[in-house]
Amino acid sequence: MTAEPDAKRLVVAAVIERDGRFLLGKRSADKRSAPGVWHAVCGRVESGESEAEGVQREVFEETGLLVRASEMVWQADSRDGSARIHWWRVEVLDERPARLLQAEHSELRWVTVQEMRQLEPVFAEDLALFAGLNGETEATVPQT
Repeated sequence: MTAEPDAKRLVVAAVIERDGRFLLGKRSADKRSAPGVWHAVCGRVESGESEAEGVQREVFEETGLLVRASEMVWQADSRDGSARIHWWRVEVLDERPARLLQAEHSELRWVTVQEMRQLEPVFAEDLALFAGLNGETEATVPQT
């Protein structure tokens, strides 16, 4: 079965938490999608792999972290409508530091939700997701 020409590509995004901080990457300025935006580690699901396998592979390829996907926590279309993003909570399996291993990001940073609010730019819906997963009420999240 072939995908329809106008079908959205499937992207997985990792919610990586360690010691009350979430790992975000600042997308490289030359990226076609969301250049310069602080965002979760994410990427396309490759042919023949499950979403869980895809998110684990993307995190390892981009940061060197070994993770296990535990649950999908949210899904939404990308801002340009070209992709459907499935957000997965992942468990970090070791204590190694996150490292920039590809040109996807210009910087990686572990941040609290409060610190995330100070980053520029960050998508309001991403902030709302992380705040919700952190137990905050929607009233504290900026409206889009």
